[in-house]
Amino acid sequence: MKYLFFFTAVLGIVPGTLFLICFRRYTRWAVFGLFLPLLMFNSTAINFFSHETYRGTSRGMEISLVYFVALILLLTLTFFNGYQRLFPEMGSKLYLCYFLYSCLSVFNAENVLFSFFELWKMIMIFMVFLAVYHYLEFNFGDVDIIMYGFLSFIIPCGLLVVWQHFHGVYQAYGVFPHRNSMAMAMNMLGMLFLAYCLTNPGFLLDKIFLFAFFLCGISVMFSYSRGALFCLPFGVVLVIGLSFVSRPSFRNVYIISAMVLIVLVLFWLFLPKIIERFEKAPEASKQTRIELAESAANMIKDCPIVGVGINNWGIKINPPYLYSTRREDRSEDSKDAIVETVYLLIGAECGIPCLLLFILLFVYYLFSCIHLMFCLRNTRYYYYPVGVFGGMINIMLQSALEWVLKQQMNFILLMAMFAVVSFLNKNYKKLVKREQETRAREHEALASASSVPPAQNVVS
Repeated sequence: MKYLFFFTAVLGIVPGTLFLICFRRYTRWAVFGLFLPLLMFNSTAINFFSHETYRGTSRGMEISLVYFVALILLLTLTFFNGYQRLFPEMGSKLYLCYFLYSCLSVFNAENVLFSFFELWKMIMIFMVFLAVYHYLEFNFGDVDIIMYGFLSFIIPCGLLVVWQHFHGVYQAYGVFPHRNSMAMAMNMLGMLFLAYCLTNPGFLLDKIFLFAFFLCGISVMFSYSRGALFCLPFGVVLVIGLSFVSRPSFRNVYIISAMVLIVLVLFWLFLPKIIERFEKAPEASKQTRIELAESAANMIKDCPIVGVGINNWGIKINPPYLYSTRREDRSEDSKDAIVETVYLLIGAECGIPCLLLFILLFVYYLFSCIHLMFCLRNTRYYYYPVGVFGGMINIMLQSALEWVLKQQMNFILLMAMFAVVSFLNKNYKKLVKREQETRAREHEALASASSVPPAQNVVS
């Protein structure tokens, strides 16, 4: 059934593109629908050349419905706007450097096919980045639809996490393959919703976004992911502080006070289980993390320039290779897990220069967010760099404890966020000017309306 569904989707690319070309207004809905397939990612994704038992970051040449929607969008936007630049901004160029250097590690790979799985994933995820970025250029500055797309994914996923928790799932995972993956995504997107609520007052939308933020926070609690629980307060405090410093108001004080009260009540209710999760964590888990980190260090020492091969950790950590520090305690048939930190994993598989490029990519977007906070301070877009900044702090901290950022769903959401930051970084002057002109017209309209005598107003 999966393959039938896949080939049906392939046949739908051309009709889908023609439909959007003929009915241009539906392009916005296609962007909204870009994130909906994530709710069914595991059930709709196809793994060609699949190796399901392999312990690596990619187990096949995975193709998801998300990528088909992104491809349709890119083909449609190419028809309307002509050639779409593949690397439109510095962030995309840094990602290219990271990708190309990852390709060099293939020369040390034991299994080139497994390396191709991970490289294929990086290409597909970049296609999502391009679809979001070029849509924002096509429908200039329409960041709202991206937020609605995130919302359409987060609310069903969060409600499913709550349902799972109250139906006996101890560590709920929602629609994600693992609870830690779900917690990272909630930590990441929850900061965006919180920033929007604190900086863009509205009648209904900010309340919906506030509800989404609470779903994200509750989902992190129900995951009982120690890394996510540890990182969540850092992002929340940063977002609240940056929002309040820029736009202090009594409304923000009320929202923050209500949030703190609700969080304290929830935290008190679930505190026993959270403490149990930390206190009763098996000692073997801690020891395994240390041993895997030592094994990664051995790989880095042996191959510091190009690593042991991207997505080849699952091969090189096991016999006959001698990188594992606990090989004498294991039978020939046992398989070791993946090192529990993204940074050591990239350094081991692709080398120290590739790790530095990965860190540089993150640092670039962090500083882009700081720069945009100053540039967009008096605009409605201010919430976005604030939210992304808080979410990235959470990601970078949690990535030091877990490798789940390498999973496709998390990376897709992260690259979509990066695409919006790249667009804002390149076009903030135009956005500020447009908003100033809009406000000037509104003031003129109000002034002209107030200057009309009451009698004339009645006659008109």
